[in-house]
Amino acid sequence: MKVAIITFFQSQDNYGQLLQCYALQKVLRQMGHKPYLICYGFHEKFYHWLKKENFLTKKGRRETYHQFKETIRHRNDTSVRGFDLFRKKYLVKSLRRYNSLEELQHRPPKAKCYITGSDQVWAQLLSIEDNRSFFLDFGPQGMKRISYAPSFAVEDYPSELKVKLAEQLKRFDAISVREQSGVRICKEIGYEASLVLDPTLLLTSEQYKELMEQPLVSNYCFVYHVNVTSKEELYWDEFSDYNEKKGLLSIATFANPASGVNMEFLDGAEYVYPSIEKWLGYICGADYVLTSSFHGLVFSLVFHKPFVVCLRRDSMFAGNDRIITLLEMLNLSDRIMHPGMDVEKVVLSPIDWNSIDIVLEEQRKASLNFISNSLN
Repeated sequence: MKVAIITFFQSQDNYGQLLQCYALQKVLRQMGHKPYLICYGFHEKFYHWLKKENFLTKKGRRETYHQFKETIRHRNDTSVRGFDLFRKKYLVKSLRRYNSLEELQHRPPKAKCYITGSDQVWAQLLSIEDNRSFFLDFGPQGMKRISYAPSFAVEDYPSELKVKLAEQLKRFDAISVREQSGVRICKEIGYEASLVLDPTLLLTSEQYKELMEQPLVSNYCFVYHVNVTSKEELYWDEFSDYNEKKGLLSIATFANPASGVNMEFLDGAEYVYPSIEKWLGYICGADYVLTSSFHGLVFSLVFHKPFVVCLRRDSMFAGNDRIITLLEMLNLSDRIMHPGMDVEKVVLSPIDWNSIDIVLEEQRKASLNFISNSLN
């Protein structure tokens, strides 16, 4: 069956974003389907950024999109990470690029089924008409429509938009989300949603090792920080002291660079900008992983690496629910760093990987069954 997927894929530095695209396509191919990514480049953050920069002109959205892309590219030189090469090598994409809901409705992608997700595609609020694209508001009426592990990225959906949300969910044949808060939001407006794993957890460590490139370094802590802007959010003074005490190198990379902010703020850490394949290798080879990222956590679990999670603060706290949901599922909430905690005790606290694998395998089977049953 030909399956068209709409999700985020444009990042030049967010490793999890590209790997969730990769994993979902690989799983669907293993099931005998023919998946491809809908090249859709317009979403809420892009829209607000354009308004702020006064880029919404009569020149049209296509030219505007390229202005946006080039500005982001020059804000931080991320070409060394090779994300474009990864997309070209591993992702099957539509030949046509769509930049608006109108374009999707006028010439809808050809497929037997549409899937939205994963990633935070449902965080794109319905107050903006084009964000209905992520609710599959295009294509013929009889088309099968499925959501797989999208995130609302909020604890509570805006009350003034709940009627619109309920209207959008009517067209779905099967609904799943990846957070407990998403299950609750759907239930509040009359829909039952299944809780499923992020696509990156549907593949095994052996499958990722076939993709991975091992770095030429050993005895190190790997830090992957996303959406944090200071070392204090990562308790870095404590972890830096611990690494020095244990004779560990500190190797770090980041995603989502903030405009005008120096993201290399971890004193004494060596910053690297690896390809996706080498990023996997850095996690797999680390003595332990320190991260604020959901996918930093995911691949620590995949490769059985000790890890510590620092939850995001202030305006970014909404991204914590998917981390908390996964850790509670695995009874690993004690791996979350809090003020006053002993770093050495957290890092060295044993993890029962056999029990973790049993739970993940059960959840993996249930998630794969959701996909299979929904498509059939």
